[in-house]
This record gives sequence, structure tokens and C-alpha cells, in this order.
Amino acid sequence: MMLKRNIFVVVLLFWAVDMMAQKKSGKLQRNDVQAVTDVQDGRSLQAETAKEKAYAFFLEGLRMFHQEKHAEAYDLFHHALALDSQLVGAYYKLSNYEYFLHNDSASVELLEEASQQDADNYWVRQALVTLYANKNRDEDAIAELERLSKQFPRKTEVLWMLGEMYNKKQDYANVVKTLDRVELLEGKSEELSMQKFRNYVQMKDEKKAFEEMTELAEEYPNDVRYRVLIGDLYADNGKYDKAFAVYKEIEKEHPDNLSLQLSIANYYQMRGEDSLYQEAMERLIVNEQLDDDTRVRFLQGICYQSVQQNTDTAQVLPLLHKLLTYPQKDTRVAELCARYMITRDAPKSAVKPVLKQMLDIDPEQELARNQLLSYAIEDEDTMEIVRLCKTAVDYNSSDPVYYYYLGIAYYQLKKNKEALESMQKGLGKVTDKSNLSLITNMYAVCGDLHHLLGNDKKAFENYDSCLLYRPDDALVLNNYAYYLSLQKKDLARAEEMSKRSLEKEANNPTYLDTYAWILFQQKRYVEARVAIDSVLVLLGDSVSADDANLVEHAGDIYMKCGQTERALELWKRAKQLGTDSATIDDKIRKKKYIDYK
Repeated sequence: MMLKRNIFVVVLLFWAVDMMAQKKSGKLQRNDVQAVTDVQDGRSLQAETAKEKAYAFFLEGLRMFHQEKHAEAYDLFHHALALDSQLVGAYYKLSNYEYFLHNDSASVELLEEASQQDADNYWVRQALVTLYANKNRDEDAIAELERLSKQFPRKTEVLWMLGEMYNKKQDYANVVKTLDRVELLEGKSEELSMQKFRNYVQMKDEKKAFEEMTELAEEYPNDVRYRVLIGDLYADNGKYDKAFAVYKEIEKEHPDNLSLQLSIANYYQMRGEDSLYQEAMERLIVNEQLDDDTRVRFLQGICYQSVQQNTDTAQVLPLLHKLLTYPQKDTRVAELCARYMITRDAPKSAVKPVLKQMLDIDPEQELARNQLLSYAIEDEDTMEIVRLCKTAVDYNSSDPVYYYYLGIAYYQLKKNKEALESMQKGLGKVTDKSNLSLITNMYAVCGDLHHLLGNDKKAFENYDSCLLYRPDDALVLNNYAYYLSLQKKDLARAEEMSKRSLEKEANNPTYLDTYAWILFQQKRYVEARVAIDSVLVLLGDSVSADDANLVEHAGDIYMKCGQTERALELWKRAKQLGTDSATIDDKIRKKKYIDYK
């Protein structure tokens, strides 16, 4: 428990006490000014006494300090102390330097010496306390504060610091004693009474805690908080009947008070009355007086507790869903609901309406869109993918993912021009932070689409771009090699790429067919037949319509090897499977191979 007034700082500051630390040294004399001038000119000091010389060096050190010439300042402060060991300001400044140089023991010793040299210098002694506290020397800090509180009995900030140190040690009895001393100086106040109340609670001194809170409730009868806290104190001590009586008495006058509603909810939770707790939390969370930030924090706490304790979602989801029936200023409640449902493995059908509500509130809410997109991809719902990604693209999203999946969806719908346009726009959104796999996939798909649209030059450019990032992409290597073979160009390169694809997937029928067809185009028919036989073996009895072109290739290869009957058998099978070849009928009728071009 922290005291409200926290006087301590995290690091020792360069306080403006240098001149105050020198208050007993007297005013700066004319010969001091001359001495400083002599230092600046590089001449020897001409001051009359050692103390005056020391003070002149100290002032010069301050001047160097303010010019951020810290090495020179450090040396000048040391030189000043060599001339006058009672120069408090020099001790103080050197302590600061040692602190920031992480020479902790030296820093403390210098401030301790300064406080001994000038025991009446409050600012130096306060700096020493702060240094003790920062270095977790709590006992030393407390001892010094106790001495300061006696030496400077009217300075209540010393007592607040002392209370903070006792609180850090969890010495609540001494915290209360210190607060009593503050009360004697400052008078009774709401803040002090609350601090004492909290410490009595920590001390488990129920009697004193009740007395303190009762006094507050009587002094501030219009402030419901104190009466609620009395009820809370009863509940915390197991006196549930008395707690409930206090809450109900307050509820007659202030039914919508937020602190009361929260305490009632906590009361029901402590009693294990889940349904009443649920009702109380609903009243609290839909309370119009509750600000949105606090409402979301309450909900986060409820959801976190449910996840940690693995409690029934029926205690949480009805509350979230009810709240979502009210007008929403932002997506935070809907997002929390969706996250909670996903974490608790709620079915997609239940999560989707919440995600869609998020998008209704904010059409650019990418968390909801991404989750819905993930569901659509998982369900292979092409039209939903189009709907989600098209909206994102229309809002000119900077995320290339939406353009990619929109392109894939169009590709599946055989809208090749739209697919290519989407992919190209997506590539225009790519940055150096974009996912590399996404970039290569987009280039690969663009290559396929350009080929389908009859522009192999562009197709090959995109394949080259893909292979630049991912040189061993088996699918791209295969497609690139096959389309080169169809053009009967760069067949040596096509063969090399086809072999590389087979190194990745040696038993892929499509890749083997590509290799066989490249050999065929090179008139290496026997080798081509060996490769295509491997394809037929892999396909076995599972040949489908998707394999029609492979079967036709096998017939072409067998015909070139002089095995006409086997070739005709394969061509007829390809036709039955639905090959898209324009020459299949002529080949069967004329019993000879007819080139595609």
C-alpha cells in the first residue's frame, strides 16, 4: 500500500541548493571575484585566505558545471575541498557526480560528510535521505528522517517521507504514529483519515478502522463512499449480515452509486452467489455514470478471471452480449468479447456476429477483418473472401494481404483480369516490412495469371522476380519450365529448372510430366517415356479429369516411340477424362502425333 504523498524521486536530482548549502560562508567579496577572474585567465590565485580560495574554486566549478564541462568542474570541486574541508557545497556537487558515475559508496560518504559539517542544512540532509532511499538503505533513511523531524518539527514533508519509508517496510503501526504527528500539525483531513484507515486495515485492527471510517462518514454525510467502505469492512471481516444491511440502507437513497454497486457485486461474489453476482455486475457495467474506460477495465478483469479460473462462460458471455445491445462508441467491448470467445474456444458461428459488429462500428477494424478472413479461408468460402477483401481494398488498405487473397479468390472464380489487377495493386503496397513469403507468392500468381492471359513475357518476368527471393520454389520452377517447353525455347534452362523442382518433390506427377514433356520437346523420346511411365505408375487407378493432359502427353510420347496402339489407348483415355486439347480428335482419327502449334 502506497501513501498518497510520495516525496521520493527515482534518481537523485541536481537540486538548486548549491548556494543554500553555503549560507554560512558569507557573501562573496571583491577578492573572490578577482580570484575567479584569475582562474579564468590561467593566472595563480591571489586570494587572502584558504577559505576564500576554496570558495573561488567552488564558484569556478559551478561555472564549468553550467557549461557542461564536467571533467573540469569535478577537478575544481575536489581542489576546493582540498583547500577547505568544510565546504558543504563542494561535498554536495561531488556526491552528485559520484552518484551518476555509479560510485554509490563515495556518493553517500560525501553527503554524510556534508551533513556533519553543516547539521542545520536541511536541504543537504534531505538529499542524503533521498540517496539512502534510492539505494534501499531504508534503516539509515528512517533514522535520518527521525532526526530531521525532531530538528525541524514544523516540516510536515519530513513526516510524509518518514511515513513512506515505514510503509515500505510494512511497519503500519509506525505509519499511523507518523500520520498522527502530521495530523497534529496540519489538522484532521479526509486524506489523513483515509491513510490511517488503510493502515488499520493492514494491521487488522478492525476497531480502529471502524472508528476512523465512522468519523469520516459522520463528517462527510453526503459522501457515500465512506458508508460503503464501512460495509466493505464488515464484509472483509466476515460480518456479511451487517455488510448487507449497510449496503441496502445506502441503496434506498443512492441506488445508482457506482462504488455501492461494485461493493454489492463483490459481496455476492464473496458469498458464492453467482447469479446475484452476475445481476449486480450487469447493473454496474450498464450504469450510465460509469465512464467507458472504467467499464472496459471491469470487463477485462472479469474476462481475465474467467480465463484464469476456467469458469463457465455462461457467467461472462451474457454480460458481454447484453452490453453489445447498447450503442457503442468504439470497438473495445466487441473486441474484448471476440477475444474472450476465441480464447474459450467458442464456435465460429458464435464469434462471427461479434466480429461483424466490430466492422459495422469501424469498417477499418483490421483485427475483426483478419479473423473473419481466416474463418472464410478455412471454410473455403470464396465469396466471403471477396466481400471482406474488397471492402478493405476499397478503403485503400495498406496491407497487401487483402489484395493477395482478393486476387486468389478472383483466380478461383476464373476472373483472371481482376485477379491480376488485384495482385499488382498488392505488390504496389509492399514495403521492406512485408512478409517475404507473401511477396514471392504474389509474384508467382502474377506469373500464372499473365500466362493464362497470353503474355508469357510478363509471366517469365514475374517468375524471375519470385525466384530472386525464393530460388527453390518448386511450383514456380515447374510452371516456368513447362511454359518454356510449350514455347520450345530455352529448353536447357527449362530442363535445369524442372530437375530442381523434382529435387524438392521427386514423386510429384505434375512435375514429372513437365520433365517428360521437356525431354519430348528435345526429341529425347526414350528418356521422355521413362519419365512419363513414372507418372502413370504414380497415378495408378486414381486418374481423374485433372490428369487428362498428363495422359495425353503420355500418348504423344508413346506415339513418337513407335508404340501406336498404346498411344491411341492413352489418347482415347485422355479424351474421356476431358482434355482441353484442340488436336485430340485429329490425333485419334489420323493415328499420328499432331503438334499443338
